[in-house]
Amino acid sequence: MDTPNADYDSVWKQAIELYWPDFTEFFLLEQWGGRPAPESRDQELAKCSRDGQMGLFRVDKLLGAPGIDGRPCLWHIEIQAARQRGFAERMFVCQYRLYDHFQLPMRSIAILGDRSPTWRPSRFELAAGDTRMTFDFETIKLRDFEGSLVALLLSENVFAWLVVAHLFTQRTRREPLRRAIVKEKLLTGLRTCGWARKKFRDVSDLIDRMMALPLPLQAELEAQQEIFDGRREMAWKYLWQERAEQRGVERGEAKGEAIGEARGEARGEARGEARGRLESMRSMICAQLELRFGQLDASARQKVMSASPDELQRWCQAVLTARTIDEVF
Repeated sequence: MDTPNADYDSVWKQAIELYWPDFTEFFLLEQWGGRPAPESRDQELAKCSRDGQMGLFRVDKLLGAPGIDGRPCLWHIEIQAARQRGFAERMFVCQYRLYDHFQLPMRSIAILGDRSPTWRPSRFELAAGDTRMTFDFETIKLRDFEGSLVALLLSENVFAWLVVAHLFTQRTRREPLRRAIVKEKLLTGLRTCGWARKKFRDVSDLIDRMMALPLPLQAELEAQQEIFDGRREMAWKYLWQERAEQRGVERGEAKGEAIGEARGEARGEARGEARGRLESMRSMICAQLELRFGQLDASARQKVMSASPDELQRWCQAVLTARTIDEVF
């Protein structure tokens, strides 16, 4: 059974348009705050495209939005899922052609979704005599998140989940059955995020499209998800409420621990934050286990609640590929 080609490009571009503040917070470590939402400038690209030695001029994503200083700025974003010779030069050509057309400062960002650990283009240079030109652009290497899968699965940021989906899509490019198992776990796990219904549906659709499956496996997965959307509707609402309550507990702990001297405050906040993370991880594992395998018995729940952080991290990853609850533990 052949695995269909994954849809990386359109999924990433649509996610960037829909959830731009999540993008800047997750990848650029910048809070978007009250700045206006970005405006797509993709349709204007045809005005400044032309043929040349680099081929037809193409840009994956072009947005108009204020920069950090609040001034008008263009954001050029390229999504590259495979190594490409001359990629840095392509980024440079895009940059100067766009500037020539729009006459605006531009932030160039490359999302590298390839599997190579060493391919990290971020600079293009030209030199002739004493004349030199250096073009640096921002690079986001998705492979760098391989060691942070547990933290990503505990995140409520859209792009944390898309990174996990991207990495597992690559891992399973010749394993349709394994991809189906992981995809089902991810779609089920989204129900623990506490998002509004539209956001939940949006992200489910993005992951569904990225992790393409052969038609028989896709039909089986859709049937399973319909069960969760129907019979498990009340469970989904309960998990959403539980997650919200947990966040409230964490905030309360942090405030309570903050009373005292400066050193005491630091130690108290650290203890409160650590306990909050631990409880969040336990709640998420229990929720995913119940959504997949049914109500947990007292023994299994107690095992999760008394587990060490290392055990919880192992189980959090095991939930993605386990066929039975025994395979998790």
